[in-house]
Amino acid sequence: MKRKVAVIGAGLSGIAAVKELKEEGHDVTCFEKNQSFGGVFSNDGFAYDSLNLTVTNYFMAFSDFVPTEERMKFWTARNYTDYLRKYMDKNGLFPHINFGTEVSALERDGTSWLVSTKTHDGVEKQEIFDSVAICSGMFQEPKIPDIEGLDTFQGEVYHSKDYVNKEPYEGKRVLCLGLGESSSDITAEISTVTDKCFLSLRRYPAVAPRVIPFQKDPFFTIDTSVFTSRIIHYFPYKVHKQIVERILRKSLGSKNPAMVKRIEWTRKSGSPVHQVITKNERLFTHIVDNEVDTNFSGIERLTKDSVIFKDGREEKIDTIMFCTGFKTTFPFLDLKIDNIRNLYKQMFHHDYDKSLAFIGFARPHQGGIPSLSEMQSRYFAQLCSDKMELPNLADRIQQTQKDRLYWENEYHITPHISSLVNYNTYIDSLAELVGCKPKIPSFFKDRNWYLKMWFGTQFSAQYRLEGPHAKPEEARKFLESFPIPYAKKRMYALLIKKAMYEFIWRILGTPSHTQQT
Repeated sequence: MKRKVAVIGAGLSGIAAVKELKEEGHDVTCFEKNQSFGGVFSNDGFAYDSLNLTVTNYFMAFSDFVPTEERMKFWTARNYTDYLRKYMDKNGLFPHINFGTEVSALERDGTSWLVSTKTHDGVEKQEIFDSVAICSGMFQEPKIPDIEGLDTFQGEVYHSKDYVNKEPYEGKRVLCLGLGESSSDITAEISTVTDKCFLSLRRYPAVAPRVIPFQKDPFFTIDTSVFTSRIIHYFPYKVHKQIVERILRKSLGSKNPAMVKRIEWTRKSGSPVHQVITKNERLFTHIVDNEVDTNFSGIERLTKDSVIFKDGREEKIDTIMFCTGFKTTFPFLDLKIDNIRNLYKQMFHHDYDKSLAFIGFARPHQGGIPSLSEMQSRYFAQLCSDKMELPNLADRIQQTQKDRLYWENEYHITPHISSLVNYNTYIDSLAELVGCKPKIPSFFKDRNWYLKMWFGTQFSAQYRLEGPHAKPEEARKFLESFPIPYAKKRMYALLIKKAMYEFIWRILGTPSHTQQT
C-alpha cells in the first residue's frame, strides 16, 4: 500500500529513511531546516576543520553502496558529505527534500499526522501525512552542566559545537570538560597553542584506538577487528571481557607512553565491554607531553576568573570549552522522551502505532550509526507498506522492558548513555524482523562461508544477501574480499569453545545475553 510519509531531518538517518521509503514506492517528503544535507557533517553542522571520523568509510557507508573503489580509511566531514551526495544522486533523493524548511509542530489528526512547517523566508504551511519518520538526530541542544559560579564567570564560554579551529585559543588558559571523541580532538588541538590547558573529568574513560595495536595485519581498525565479528558477541560477557583484557595487558608492554597511559585509564574505568567507548586516542600524546593537565576530582565551583576543583586545587582560567554532549529534544512534538530505551526497538512510542517512528536514536557500541539507521528505515518502510505489523501493544511493552533491562545490564557502567546498543546484537534483531538476517550454512556444508559469517567483520552488506531489495552478488563479492581478523588457530579454538557452550546451554537453557530479539 502506498502511503504519504514525512521525514523530519536530512542527516544520514533522514537520507536512509527517504531512500528506503522511496524504494518501497511511498510518496516521501523530507523537511530539513538547514540549507544543506548531512546533519552535523553539513555546511550548517558542527564539523570542525580537522575532523576525521572515528568510524571507517566501510562502516559509515550504507549496505547497498559500499565505496569499494576506495581503500579502507577514515573520512573527513567533506569526504562523507561527498559520499552522501553520490548516494542521493544515485537514488534520486534530492527532489524529495525541502531545504530551509523547519517543522514547527507535529500533531496527531485522527489516524494521520498534521505537519506544520515554516520556511526560512517565513512561509508557513500545514500538510497531512499518513506516517512520519523523526530523524532529527541526537545533536540538537547543547548540554551544559549546572556548575556553581558559571553565571558569574567573566571569561569566554564555548560548547564543542562552536569549535572550528585552535586559533582563537592561542595564549589563553583554557578549561575543557568531558572526553568524548570530539573532545579528544578539540582538547588536543587547543593544548598546542594555549598558555595552559586543563581537562576536567569525573571518572576515567574507556578509550580505544582507531587502529588495533598488535594485530598481525595492521589492515584492521577498531571497527573491522575481532570486536565486530558475530562470534565474539555470541559468547557470555566474561569471554568477551577476557579477550579485551588480554589485549589491554599486552598493550601495557608498549614502548609508546601515550598508549600505556590510555590503557591505564581504560583499565581504571572498568571493562570496556560494559560502557561507552571513546574511539579516539589522539589526546594521550598531549597528556604525556604535559600539554594537557588532567583533574579527575570534578569541579566544586567557578569564580569570576578561576576554577576550583573538588580536591581543593584552584587554577586561573579565562576560557571554558564544554565538550559535554547534547540533549535529545523534539521541540515540534508535544511529547517528552526521557529515555530512548522506553521505545520499542528504540523506535516506536507505546502511545502511537507504526505510523510514527524515531530513526537514528540508537548509538552502536561498535560499528556505525548509518548501518543501524538504514536497518531501522528498512523496517519502518516495510511497516508502512503493510508487509508486516508491529506486535500488539502488550507484547511491545513486554519486549521493550526486556530489551531495556538487557541494555542496562550490558552497559551498566555508563547508564546515562541511554541510546547505546550492541551493534551486532541490535542489527541482527532488526534484520530478523525485516527478513534479511543472513542464513549461515553449517560448517560442513560451506566451511569458508561459515567462517566468514561467524568470524568476519559484520558489515551491513551482510543484510543485502537476502530479503527485501537484496543485492546478493554485489554483497557477497564485497564480503568475500575482506579478510577475517582472526588467525586460523584462534578461530578453531573459539569454535571448540562455541560447541562446549552450546552443549551446556542445551542442558541449562539459553543464556540471557542472547535473548535480545
